[in-house]
Amino acid sequence: MKKADELQIQIDDVYACRGLCAGCVLSAVERKSTHPDMSEFTFARTEEALVQYAHECKPLRRVNVTYGIADHILMGVDYLVKIHQSGSRIVTAGNPADIEHSAVFFTTSLVGKPANVIAMLKETRARISGEVPFLPLVVLDGRLMQATKFGPMFREMVLVAKELFGKVDLATNLSAEAVTAMSPDELIEFAEINGFDEVTVNWAPTIENSKSTLSDIPVIFDWLVRFDALAVERPWIGTSFRPVIERTVNSVMCRSDGSPNLMTAAREILPETVAKSIEIDHLGFVLPKLEAIGDITHAERHGFNPLGHINDGALSDTIRKATKGFVQSVIREHAKGACVECDRTAICAGTGFHVATKVARITGAGSPEEHGCPHVAKALIDRIASRMEIEDAKRTAA
Repeated sequence: MKKADELQIQIDDVYACRGLCAGCVLSAVERKSTHPDMSEFTFARTEEALVQYAHECKPLRRVNVTYGIADHILMGVDYLVKIHQSGSRIVTAGNPADIEHSAVFFTTSLVGKPANVIAMLKETRARISGEVPFLPLVVLDGRLMQATKFGPMFREMVLVAKELFGKVDLATNLSAEAVTAMSPDELIEFAEINGFDEVTVNWAPTIENSKSTLSDIPVIFDWLVRFDALAVERPWIGTSFRPVIERTVNSVMCRSDGSPNLMTAAREILPETVAKSIEIDHLGFVLPKLEAIGDITHAERHGFNPLGHINDGALSDTIRKATKGFVQSVIREHAKGACVECDRTAICAGTGFHVATKVARITGAGSPEEHGCPHVAKALIDRIASRMEIEDAKRTAA
């Protein structure tokens, strides 16, 4: 297995959330949970497997562990302390050279009475210890932007969180409803006012949320283009999908001598991806954690099978045995429909866009494939790749 110098891990231990984001990967029923969704046995086995895997992946530059998907503050301070301790053991097992930029993250919506939330944050910070940072990843429900009292209360909690933990990242789930409720300008302004320096837009179609995430594709595309333009003008705000696409374009072109090839790209890029970026769901299934517009994975809710389970044996063996089948599944998704004639499939295959394609084909949502790409990938890649070509030409001319 190719050794990775940066290991990204997500553990889906909590599904409870008071939000109603139409673009959330979780169902309404899942969000009603009132307790951790990962059992204590599975939690302990997950830590054991990941500690061993992080140790085997050394040497590493960074190790980041994210506890997702929903609101961990609802689980109480004891649980927050528990996940920091567990995540810290995974991080330190990888012995990352850049420990300062390695961390344990936890997702939260920061929804609740400010006094109660702030008290919990303060107690959590007082009880955690060690050199591994513990950082909140705040998921914003765009519909709350229209609530008059929301802004000041939210800002108070964010400022306290930043003071306590040093850094707070912002994420939001994209859907047809979300782009209507919150413009890119409003999101960027919100991030600036509240002091966020990292804004992640998650667009993660599932079989259940497909009507919300794969409808009005032109409107969603326009929203993404405007958001990207605003982010480019503000380099102090980090975003996710442009760097992912740029990195993939460069990786594909370096391997292709100017003629991108789907098979080559998938077989050379994806094994490295699945080795360095993994997700464990609440039942202990092992999933590849991919990136397109935010994180997206191969899970049943997207129409894919997992790589395996944490009880199958050593995690390194599970991933190694499943990698060939995983790569083939990505290639198969690009070998039919509008993808056959598309000139961007090699780049698409290096990301997680094929997951949205799979969902669109299963559900019939998205744009008709006789007209081209069923969603935003082709147009978005064209736009970003073209800009890269222009910048390269300028540098060459200079």
